[in-house]
Amino acid sequence: MKYLKAALFTFNLLIWLAGCMVMVIGAWLLMDPTKGHLLNLYAADAAPSETIYFVAYGLLGLGLTVLTVGFFGCRAALHGSQCILAVYMSMLIALIVAEIVTAVVLGIVTYRVMTGLEPRLRERLSEHYGHDDASSDVDFSHSLDYAQYKFNCCGIYNDTDFNGTAWWRDNHISATRRQVPLTCCVLKDTEAKNTGSPMSVISRVFYKNNEKPWLYPQPKDESACQSLDPSLHTGFRHKEGCLGKVRSWFQYESLTLILFGLAVAGAQVGSVEAFGIITSAFLCKSVGDAPSG
Repeated sequence: MKYLKAALFTFNLLIWLAGCMVMVIGAWLLMDPTKGHLLNLYAADAAPSETIYFVAYGLLGLGLTVLTVGFFGCRAALHGSQCILAVYMSMLIALIVAEIVTAVVLGIVTYRVMTGLEPRLRERLSEHYGHDDASSDVDFSHSLDYAQYKFNCCGIYNDTDFNGTAWWRDNHISATRRQVPLTCCVLKDTEAKNTGSPMSVISRVFYKNNEKPWLYPQPKDESACQSLDPSLHTGFRHKEGCLGKVRSWFQYESLTLILFGLAVAGAQVGSVEAFGIITSAFLCKSVGDAPSG
């Protein structure tokens, strides 16, 4: 029976490691909220999106659950109590069910947010981006500015998407008469690839460095960027739209999360949990059959 206990304890260490990895990912999302700006572009309405926090707290909760299961598994291996073994087996089965349900829900959510993305973005860009009245969607404006800064793109399809929008009309009524937002311009402070890097996140968290260059863009040549003449603004304005890049980002992030989840779930269901249930059942039977005294 001691070999069964040792095997059960070893496999539960793997459960602990999986739980720790899930919690680290959840904590990282909370420390690096810039992904929330991109997820906000997928929101179905103009309300602020808190999706990134739901995902982060969900991962933290799932990681804590996995750690709890591992704790009961270790106790079951060390003490061999029938009661603890029964609780452990029940938690393993519940965890398998929860993982399956989570996978289904994530699949449904991913499909829903991808459906109708283009018309939602066009409508929000046309009526809500950067407008000064009550209909302005500040969160969407900041999100699109961040996407344009991060991916070096402009608009949904190209740099002409802002023509005729509420933002464009406001600018042509005022003295600025800008053709595109400043985040569409080639900037002096372009470090988009580093905004989500470990050093950038650590700097924001521990050194309170909350600089957001996409909110205060500094074009290399603003007059050239805003020129109506393509020969003048070429090289100073991004021309490619953000739709394809935002889609690619979402698909990459979703695929990464799904593959990681499948790897964790597969390891648990295929080896750790299945072996744990079988081992626990034999260990429980061995404890029950062992003579007292």
